[in-house]
Amino acid sequence: MELQAVQLRPFLFLLLCFPNLWIQTLQYVTTENVVIMSIPHQKSQSAFNLIRETPSQKNPILKAVSEGDVLSLTRLLNEIEALSSVFADKCAQDFLMCRLTSQDTGKTCLMKALLNINEKTPQIVRILLSFTEKHGFLDSFINAEYTEENYKGQTALHIAIERRQNIIVKYLLDKGAKVNVRAQGLFFNPRCRNNGFYFGETPLALAACTNQPGVVKLLMENSKTNVTIQDSFGNTVLHALITVSENGKPHNTFIINIYDKIIRNCKNKFLERMTNNEGLTPMQLAAKTGKLEMLKYILNREIKEEENRILSRRFTDWAYGPVSSSLYDLKDVDTSSQNSILEMVVYNTRIKNRHELLALEPLHTLLQMKWNKSARYMFLMSFVFYFAFNVIFTLLYYRARGDEGLILLNVSTRSGIFQLFGHLFIVIFASSLIIREGVAIFQLKPSDLQSVVSDAYFHLLFFLQAVFAILSTLTYMCGVQEYLIFIVIAMALGWANMLFYTRGFQSLGIYSVMIQRVILNDVLKFLLVYILFLLGFGVALASLIEPCAESEQCGSYNSFRTATVELFKLTIGLGDLEIQQHSKYPILFLLLLIIYVILTFVLLLNMLIALMSETVDKISKESENIWKLQRARTILEFEKILPIYFSDIFKLEEKCKFSENDIRQCIRINKVKWTEWHNEVTCAYEDDNVSQSNESVCSSVSTIDDTDLSKRKEHTTIQMKNEEDAFMETAF
Repeated sequence: MELQAVQLRPFLFLLLCFPNLWIQTLQYVTTENVVIMSIPHQKSQSAFNLIRETPSQKNPILKAVSEGDVLSLTRLLNEIEALSSVFADKCAQDFLMCRLTSQDTGKTCLMKALLNINEKTPQIVRILLSFTEKHGFLDSFINAEYTEENYKGQTALHIAIERRQNIIVKYLLDKGAKVNVRAQGLFFNPRCRNNGFYFGETPLALAACTNQPGVVKLLMENSKTNVTIQDSFGNTVLHALITVSENGKPHNTFIINIYDKIIRNCKNKFLERMTNNEGLTPMQLAAKTGKLEMLKYILNREIKEEENRILSRRFTDWAYGPVSSSLYDLKDVDTSSQNSILEMVVYNTRIKNRHELLALEPLHTLLQMKWNKSARYMFLMSFVFYFAFNVIFTLLYYRARGDEGLILLNVSTRSGIFQLFGHLFIVIFASSLIIREGVAIFQLKPSDLQSVVSDAYFHLLFFLQAVFAILSTLTYMCGVQEYLIFIVIAMALGWANMLFYTRGFQSLGIYSVMIQRVILNDVLKFLLVYILFLLGFGVALASLIEPCAESEQCGSYNSFRTATVELFKLTIGLGDLEIQQHSKYPILFLLLLIIYVILTFVLLLNMLIALMSETVDKISKESENIWKLQRARTILEFEKILPIYFSDIFKLEEKCKFSENDIRQCIRINKVKWTEWHNEVTCAYEDDNVSQSNESVCSSVSTIDDTDLSKRKEHTTIQMKNEEDAFMETAF
């Protein structure tokens, strides 16, 4: 009896794990002939060892699975099967599931087997699934999820796909593995990309992101697979593919191929239009993250198959020899759409390759057409008004002699009337500048600080100049003598702001870009270090000068203010190195001056010159691209203030009807491509009007008669050469 009591103690562990086993346990304890007596003594001890195991100890079943020991696994499964026979069906299933699962992480022995791939893994998987199916808990076992924080939600199907075990993946699917589960652990979070791997959470997205087209096809053919499922961030499998792509990497090729296969084979042809939690489609996400190759593929995708033609964003309308005319879909591309590609690329300074994105079609041609049709004239008008504003402002307030007092307005004279109208023009124009630039500054986000420094600094400069101009006018009209302070600041800013209009000229615009970059990259750093030296040596030298009597002539280093002025003269080579007689320690004073000259005049200035030369050499290769970005931003800024009526007049796109339910706003672009013409023949629409036919001519040669060609010339076109078109030398 004592021996039986000792042998029953390990069952207390089960009572803690499974409270619903109390009744079964009580029945078991009261039974005089316990089941243990029917088990051989050696096997019962082994089974009790399975029960006695604590979470800190390694589960022998998990160990056998990881080592590929089929014999040990079979023996252990038989032992726990015999041990579970004392329970009812449901309790026995819970007991067996508990024995096949790690309690601290939720990892099952099936996951353990897939994580430790060897030649015995397929056999072990079949043994485990057959065992669980035999005892009626196959579904819960095969779809068990990780509970550990880093890998929460991951299932055996995820692991099998990641381990590229295609046969096991098919076997799991046949056995009922869920295909829409999501792995939401920290390791799979896109915000922790340096410490994990984001793939979109679902098995389909994982297979797509790891270049397994066979598994992707297998999952998409599964009737239970929801291709449009979104993860915790609202991303679909297409968003996930965009996220894992990288510019200039070889794996972009397979990403594009799998992306293309998914959208072609998906029953929902609007999968690519689904947005994530940020309101971005896959194309918009590619633009926001600067994925050049993915964005190029999406914008230039042309599909000939009738059932998938709706997925095309480019349609070849006609071709004659090396010349072809294509229609590009402007949905989500032009500024008329929310989160447009054009605005994302132009305004997002976090994209390092923005100039490369703007070189893509139809972005490049769209910007050029906007400039030629409307922006250049608005730019000219803005230049004329701002130049007139500065001229009138200067003529009104400039005084050749400083002893002249305030000139009061006398409207009885002709000059007084002109002066009054000049003041009114300044106030009105400056007020409009304050409103326009104030709104632009207010719309900038705190995260756009880099954008302000690199692209939008002129908003702040125009705003400040307008404020000082109004203040100077008001103080002048009120007879306040301090109006001169505001006038000189407004004049200096006004004429300096004329540099903004150099971006309308290619040569001057590039020169302006170089000046801007040198100031931001080199001069500011030099000034920071120089001010530290100036303050430090200025305080030190001023402290060495003895106070002088009022009757004596004080030295130039007598105060901190005069000392810093003298040190600045030394920096630019206008000061004198001499021993100050009023210094308490003249030798020390001279030594400090020499050290200061070496650090600033010899070291810092020469470093500044060297850095500026290096910056100019570096920027000279990119200055044209930077200038194009600045001009693109100018185009969009003017487009925002364009009235709706004029927006309709300067409308660039044309309405194209490709089918009864497929009407799009497109832009027509003509190209000359000799290389492609020699290699392949372009399929084109046979009819002149796109809306009249959706059939393409895919014969060996596409021909166009003279009448048809003359009709097509009536469309607004832009001829594109193989080389990138150079921007106009002038804006006008």
